Amino acid sequence: MCTSFIYRGQDTIIGMNFDNNGMKFNIDTKNPKWFTVLVDGGRGKCPSFGVNSSGKFFNSLVVNSNGKGLYRRASKKVTHTTKLITDILNEVIYPENLGEYLTNIEVVNTPDWSCHNMICDSNANVWVIEPGRGNINNLANSSPLFVMTNFSLWDYLYENVDCNCERFKIVSSELANAKQVNIETAFDVLNSVSQRNGEWVTEFSMVYSKNSRTVYYCFNGNFNERFEYKF
Repeated sequence: MCTSFIYRGQDTIIGMNFDNNGMKFNIDTKNPKWFTVLVDGGRGKCPSFGVNSSGKFFNSLVVNSNGKGLYRRASKKVTHTTKLITDILNEVIYPENLGEYLTNIEVVNTPDWSCHNMICDSNANVWVIEPGRGNINNLANSSPLFVMTNFSLWDYLYENVDCNCERFKIVSSELANAKQVNIETAFDVLNSVSQRNGEWVTEFSMVYSKNSRTVYYCFNGNFNERFEYKF
């Protein structure tokens, strides 16, 4: 499945492995402010993850359901994960104001899916929205790194549930022990947790550098053949 991280150092570095089980996906840069990857999960293409020139980042990763946070029709008090992401892309919601927004709106899942969202603002402050569980705010000055994969961070941090995801442990350890985290380091970390076999295979990987305002990316675990998108 997927792996993502934020590293807050002299440069803000964002890394993401998209592990796919055959869903169609494509890069979308029609909105010049965003580099976005759209994924068709069976109901048409929707924004799955993306970053912009100022370091704002979002993703939507699969997580086990706890039986709560199931889809309900959007209203003044309820939105769903895909609409939340779309509203951020369209600047209806600004990540810097997400705390206030989440006090008034409940985020639920889309039909037939259970996901959690990581939202990063331009100052590398992070929100994690886990429908049916809760919302986590991780401030940039609280830690040099933040990692999210496919298990519930709410359960891990607040419900004393053990982490059963080796990818989370590996990335957290490698980033914490790195003398310097840069573009090369980030790709090395993503490579170390890339998935080559099984149902979920790493088909797309990206590293964003805020200092260079550039997205570096590659396909199918080929970390030596990279492309660039400059804002």
